[in-house]
Formats: sequence, C-alpha cells, structure tokens
Amino acid sequence: MDLATCMQAVSDRLDTITALRCFAYPAPKVTPPAAIVTYPTALAFDETYGRGSDRLTLPVVVMVGKASDRAARDQLGAYCNGSGPRSVKAVLESGTYTAFDSLRVTGVEFDVYQIGAVDYLTAIFSLDITGHGS
Repeated sequence: MDLATCMQAVSDRLDTITALRCFAYPAPKVTPPAAIVTYPTALAFDETYGRGSDRLTLPVVVMVGKASDRAARDQLGAYCNGSGPRSVKAVLESGTYTAFDSLRVTGVEFDVYQIGAVDYLTAIFSLDITGHGS
C-alpha cells in the first residue's frame, strides 16, 4: 500500500459528508468542522506470505466547535454514531476503494485540541486498513 494514496482515499471518502472540511494530511490551519487524516500509528508489513498484504492503523481526527458549547457535543455525536449520513464509521466502511482492500473503523476516543486560544472538541477515530503489499 502507498501511504499517501491511502490517506487521500480516506479523506476523499470523508469529503462526501456534507459541510465537513477534509484534509488528507495534518494541515497547519483548519476551520471546524473538519476531518484530518493523520499519520499512521502503526504499519505492519508482510501480514501474509510474499508481500501479500500490509496492515495500517490510521487515525482520523474530527474537530467540531468549542469544547464548552453544547452544540459542539451534538455535532460531534452525529459523526460518532454507528449509522447515518454523518456517521464517520458508516461513511468510511461503505466506501469502495482502489488504494487498499479493506477498511474498518475500530473505535473512537475523545479529546480537546487547542488551535490558537480556542479549545475544540474532537473525536479521534482509529481505522484498521489492509491492502496488497507494495
């Protein structure tokens, strides 16, 4: 698998969610609501014989409004649902990809990211991706 191509494919799929700004790399400046495909936490080679497949753990950070706003909680909730038009899990897992063979959203963690002097409510999705070894 090619890392840049995988990250771009995930960002392109997330871009189908209405009003969500998507980045295929850790952008230096974002305006929420935004999804940022960050660099992998792990890349395992040779999961099967002869470079048959590789496995990638890819985080996606979804950032919404100010952490202190109830509306931000509601907005983030829609992205974290297991189904629905804004569900990160449902949208990513229903995609058809050529950059890799399979994608599964395995979980989500919550945090607060600071940009400038503003704390933004975030969800960090963990993606398990497998594909043919290059």
